Amino acid sequence: MATHGKGTTLVGGTAGTIGEVTNITINETMETIDVTSMDSDYREFIAGWHDAGEITFTCNYDGSASGVADKLHASYIAATAETWTVTFPDAASGSKFECSGLITNLSTAVPFDDKITQDVTIKLTGTPVFTDLT
Repeated sequence: MATHGKGTTLVGGTAGTIGEVTNITINETMETIDVTSMDSDYREFIAGWHDAGEITFTCNYDGSASGVADKLHASYIAATAETWTVTFPDAASGSKFECSGLITNLSTAVPFDDKITQDVTIKLTGTPVFTDLT
């Protein structure tokens, strides 16, 4: 059954709760190893290393004294892995994706005729944990 994204939260390290998030993408990947041989009709692959991947998100810019912009920048400058948690709104307590990662990209878009936004990429390290509480 489909679930609406409204109510999803993102909390990370020294940045704390990230406010005004408009989009979150969790992208895990796995390498493949080509095991094709001369007698194969098609390429053949086996699983290689898992890569925890990345979390990318967009939020509305908040440069106020208590805003998240300074906190995200501090996390970026610290360049250390922190705990990040995405809590989904699909149950009273919510399913969670928890991981360790560091901010590798922090960009701010300042358009002429629209809101200011920040795009953030968190490179994950180690094994993420998905807890399905539904």
